[in-house]
Amino acid sequence: MFRAEAGESLTKCRSRLRVRAALDRIEAGDTNLARLATELGFADHAHLTRTMRAELGSPPSWVRALLSPPQLRSHTFKRSSHA
Repeated sequence: MFRAEAGESLTKCRSRLRVRAALDRIEAGDTNLARLATELGFADHAHLTRTMRAELGSPPSWVRALLSPPQLRSHTFKRSSHA
């Protein structure tokens, strides 16, 4: 019934909403992913990571680095000069 109305399963919708909430919290500066996972209803940090990777193709650590202030971002994505 939910799928017919929403176009996706209840589980998929819940995961999408949790990931969106996690993104908002990460963007707001929340850095403790284990606490964040628990507060948003994930079983643990690993569950948050798996779900975010499935939804976005990237883990929370990558998203956190992407959303960090520019002065920190350059250090996070710094490439080796040995390439």
